[in-house]
Amino acid sequence: MAPIRVLFLCHLNSGRTLMAEAYLRRLGRGLFEAASAGFSSAAPGPLVIEVMREANFDLSARPAADVRDLIREHPPFHYVITTCSPELFGEVPAFPGEVARQHWGFPDPALITGSPEERLAAARTIRDDIRAQVIRFVHELTL
Repeated sequence: MAPIRVLFLCHLNSGRTLMAEAYLRRLGRGLFEAASAGFSSAAPGPLVIEVMREANFDLSARPAADVRDLIREHPPFHYVITTCSPELFGEVPAFPGEVARQHWGFPDPALITGSPEERLAAARTIRDDIRAQVIRFVHELTL
């Protein structure tokens, strides 16, 4: 069986999309092919790098991907999942083939305020919420 191809999409591809892609690659049991992209690019934020390192992922050298490049260079996706504002759904370009679209809204780790401890705790919560959503997604499609 060919893998289910999933694209996680957000504005910058610097936080939530990278987390979701990393977890789907790890938890998808080889049944999924995960990618992430944005409309603009930015390096992963330091909070994202730190909380993902705690979960044994190294995102420090992960380059951001542009969605337009992925459309040209990648086989068609089965799912496109936005992880930031629902308004982005209207900006999602046309993808070849039949694509199911979902929106998973999570706070932006780059916008977290507070003390360093509060910011780290909030980023961990976002990470854990994304992991839980990926687990639900995998179970829905594989059970």
